Amino acid sequence: MSDKKDDRPDVPDTPNAAPLRNKLVLTLAAALTPVLLLSAFKAYIDARDVREDQRKTLVLAADAAIDGAGQSLKEAELLISLYESRIAAGQCSGTYNELTEYLPALSNVIFYGPDSTLECAAVGKPTPTRETKIIHDRLRAGGDVTLRSDAFFGNASNAWLFTISRRVEGPAGDFKGVNTFAIRADKLAELMRAEFLPDGVQVSLADQDGRVFGEPLIGPIPEQWIEAVKMTGDAQLFRMDRKEGYNLDVVLKPVGTTNIYAVISRPSYGIWNDIVVRPATSFGLPLLAFAVTLLAAWMAIDGLVLRWISRLTRTVRIYGAGRYQFKAGNSFTDAPAEISSLARAMEVMAQDIDHRDQELKEAIATRDAAVKEIHHRVKNNLQIVTSFLNLQGRQLRDPQAKEAISATRHRIDALAIVHQTLYQNERLESVDMRPFLTGLLNHLADALGMTEAGIRLVQSYEDIQRDADDAIPMALFIVEAVTNAMKYAFGDDGGEISVTLATEQDKVILEIADSGLGYDAEAHSSGLGSKLMMAFARQLSAEFSTDAKPGEGCKHRLVMSM
Repeated sequence: MSDKKDDRPDVPDTPNAAPLRNKLVLTLAAALTPVLLLSAFKAYIDARDVREDQRKTLVLAADAAIDGAGQSLKEAELLISLYESRIAAGQCSGTYNELTEYLPALSNVIFYGPDSTLECAAVGKPTPTRETKIIHDRLRAGGDVTLRSDAFFGNASNAWLFTISRRVEGPAGDFKGVNTFAIRADKLAELMRAEFLPDGVQVSLADQDGRVFGEPLIGPIPEQWIEAVKMTGDAQLFRMDRKEGYNLDVVLKPVGTTNIYAVISRPSYGIWNDIVVRPATSFGLPLLAFAVTLLAAWMAIDGLVLRWISRLTRTVRIYGAGRYQFKAGNSFTDAPAEISSLARAMEVMAQDIDHRDQELKEAIATRDAAVKEIHHRVKNNLQIVTSFLNLQGRQLRDPQAKEAISATRHRIDALAIVHQTLYQNERLESVDMRPFLTGLLNHLADALGMTEAGIRLVQSYEDIQRDADDAIPMALFIVEAVTNAMKYAFGDDGGEISVTLATEQDKVILEIADSGLGYDAEAHSSGLGSKLMMAFARQLSAEFSTDAKPGEGCKHRLVMSM
């Protein structure tokens, strides 16, 4: 049998505790995950509710502001209707002075003639703009009575203005001109501020081009915001990023049916405001409890389980090394009751194993002594048989008979050497092939007279262990091969015989080669020696081959499993 290797798996000094710890912690995490998911959903609901509350607050502020702006515009339309005749009569300044007390946003009172020429103006001499002419054309056509303009910059008032224009008709309903009120955008925005607005809420006004009046914190309104409000016709909440490092929540809502929009803004909630604190409380506290629970479980597993499993592993290794006298129970006095009980059970098991081990050792020693004695006696008996054959050989005169007796004696000597090796070996079930083959070949060389015949014996063996049952047919195979070489391979000049035992991958290879005369292997395969070698090869379950050619020597090769 070849060298035996320890097939036991390596056991680390510290057990691979990660899988156990991970499985327990993952199990606990899976049990707590639904609570965490519910908390996350609750946090989402809270954040959505806070955001909706913010929108509602700003929309209510927008409604209140729009009420003020809308009321001012309605008052302006009513006043321009009541003062129609006076304005058309050229009393622009008098009308302006009388109305500014009731309409603070009023910036100018103007009357244009039928051909849009300026007839009178309370402040300066405004020049009709392209949009003014478009409004006049619409009023002249008679389709509308009152129209409002987009915001524009008034040179006379040096401010952004909106205009309310009304068609002036004669008694017959013919077109006589246009009365116009100029309304300051910033003053109109001031009218939009309501007394009950929440803290931080600011009000301004914007036209359809995104220009903002009355609130310096708000920049131009993006065009897509205006389009979104136009599509819905209702208030919309937007988020505006500021370069100053803070954001604004902005509600944009149309003022009546005009192209003027109320802009209500308030700084977005900061990190510690309700939009973060409420969701964070809903989700953060359960998350913290989740993490603390997993950490506590991790530490508990390590302190209550893995620490003692590591100590149990070291105890098992001590017992595995044969130190059965070790008292495991003394090392687990502080362990949990279940682990301490397991340690005491292992200690009792070790004592039982020690007792059975001693009994087995005694039985094996008795058996080994008996087997060694058997091998010794078999070897002595074989030597007696060899002596008988020597005596018988000396009395023979026939050379063939003497040769047959000599070959038989060599075979019996090989068996004797095997049995001698077995009873001298510590391990009866296997044979160390290096000393075994060396002793066999040295004895065979002396018996065959290799030195006297000028034959040099070369031996090369690796350290290989084989079953005792394999040693006998291997020895007999070698005896037959070497004996045949001595009988037929060499002339008077002698030669060399080499015996090699080596391993190649998972195979053991035995080669016996000579440098003799050689022969035709196919023509000489029916002799007794060849038949015996083939029989020994079959007994070894080996692949047997012979390479021999006339004048090139001979090589016998056995390939066996490890």
